[in-house]
Amino acid sequence: MSSTQEKLETLIAKLRALPEERKELAVEALAEIAEQDVYVLSEDERAVLEPVLAEALRGDNLVDADKADVLNKPWA
Repeated sequence: MSSTQEKLETLIAKLRALPEERKELAVEALAEIAEQDVYVLSEDERAVLEPVLAEALRGDNLVDADKADVLNKPWA
């Protein structure tokens, strides 16, 4: 199995071969990861996830046996 460093080097080589527009997207994403300890959701991501989270917190779409497990599980 490849080490994380080897995987990173392989990925960087692939990124170098991308068209400029795709490279710019990769640079933005990697810069955000490198500069922050915590990922910050975009407004679009938040708009998608908030209703789903609210549904999960209400326990909707869960069988009774799973509700307590999910609702009482600590967030990492």
